[in-house]
This record gives sequence, structure tokens and C-alpha cells, in this order.
Amino acid sequence: MPTLKIETNIKEADIKDMAGALKELSKAMAETTGKPETYVGVQIIPNQNMIFGGSDAPCGQAAFMCIGKMGVEENKKHAGALYPVIEKQLGIPSDRMYISFTDAPTSELGFKGTTFHAILGR
Repeated sequence: MPTLKIETNIKEADIKDMAGALKELSKAMAETTGKPETYVGVQIIPNQNMIFGGSDAPCGQAAFMCIGKMGVEENKKHAGALYPVIEKQLGIPSDRMYISFTDAPTSELGFKGTTFHAILGR
């Protein structure tokens, strides 16, 4: 159930290994949340018209969503795990991207024709 969506002004042609970037981010998401990688979703959306800090140098915006495993200390851990991978794979410096963290209630995330509230019973 953890998801990561990165929008960036990096051109798709400049991402040397999109499949490798997605796989490495998926693994990092599973490791940092402690959730099975089979539940992780990662999306990289290149070619966006973006500006950050008044500059169109490589930048991005990311949205990280998970059921649980979120909070003050957990989010620091997640940021610490993801920023280095993002910089390595996409070339976005850590001071050129925000990550928004969302702790989703089980009733607000659907899967297999129902919600995680029904699946998990809470």
C-alpha cells in the first residue's frame, strides 16, 4: 500500500534507466516502510513544466502515501532512504524537491474491489 509519485522536469530521454530507477525506488519504499514490496507502487512522471526556487534546473515534487508507518520520526527515516536514491537515479538534488507524506486511513484506500478497512478489519 505504500506509493511514491515523483513529478519532475527531467526529460524522459535523460533518465538513463527508468526501469532501474523504478525498481530501486520500489525496493527502498519496501525497506523503509517494512511493507512487502508486492504492495508498493512507484510512479515517475518526467517532462513536467516545473520550477523550484525560481530556477528550472532539475527539480521535482513527490507524494509518499502509506497506511501507517508514518509520523515525525518515521518520515525522517523515509526521507533519508529516498532522497539519495532519487538523486542517484534522477539527478534531482535533495534541496530541489519536496516530499509530501500522507498517512492514509484504511477506509480511503481501495484494493481488489474493496478497501483496506475491509481487508484488514480496521
